[in-house]
Amino acid sequence: MAFQRGGLEFFDLEGERIGQPALFRLRALADGRSTTIAGTDVTLFPGVTDSGALKGYIYSPGLMAPAQIDLPIPEDRSVAGLCTGDAGSQGLIRVAYWTVANSMQLVTGILSESNGDLAWKPEALTPAPMPISSCVFAGGELIASAAADSAPLTRGDISALLSLDEASALQISTDYGLTNTEISVRDGITIDAPRNPTALSAHGTLPAGGFPGGVVVVAGETAGGEHQVVFIDPSSITLEPAGD
Repeated sequence: MAFQRGGLEFFDLEGERIGQPALFRLRALADGRSTTIAGTDVTLFPGVTDSGALKGYIYSPGLMAPAQIDLPIPEDRSVAGLCTGDAGSQGLIRVAYWTVANSMQLVTGILSESNGDLAWKPEALTPAPMPISSCVFAGGELIASAAADSAPLTRGDISALLSLDEASALQISTDYGLTNTEISVRDGITIDAPRNPTALSAHGTLPAGGFPGGVVVVAGETAGGEHQVVFIDPSSITLEPAGD
């Protein structure tokens, strides 16, 4: 996760910090993908610097802190935001982004890796019917949204879209954002849910950790005025209710 004034930090699913913070100032950070480069396991997170440049941020067990790398994406304009999705057998990660100069068009392409080098294969220019504030790859579709932030929650036949509206309300949609239903998040035993969410991410399945139905990560300010990142169990959505 990245805080505008606090730099970039990595945390595990137990909420424990991995390594040390790095003082990168970011405008946006997308979901990452893991790969092996020169025999080393790494996870690459595409992001946008505070000045609007596309960069990659690397996590590896051998690093003391997140590392920043250049991405081979030929973009001279200031980038406003981005999102990522699966590339399947075509490459490492699919990337979509929009620029400050053109907030109604998504540029998409695939980052691939070969012999330790990254390459960029452009795919398409996708127009949007509204100024873009966030985007997601969900159900095989690229979705542009006017919501402040959005994230796909996919598990098996379930493909939902989570979003934050202008009033920082958390919403869910099962028709790619055409209709939305506001959802509330209960406080935990020792954790207060953010009352004013500012960012979110979601995963319907996880390879490990105590979240059998996936996890939703929400950042924002709690009622007590503290800025926190909390993990939310979405099992009531992603798992069928147990029988009587």
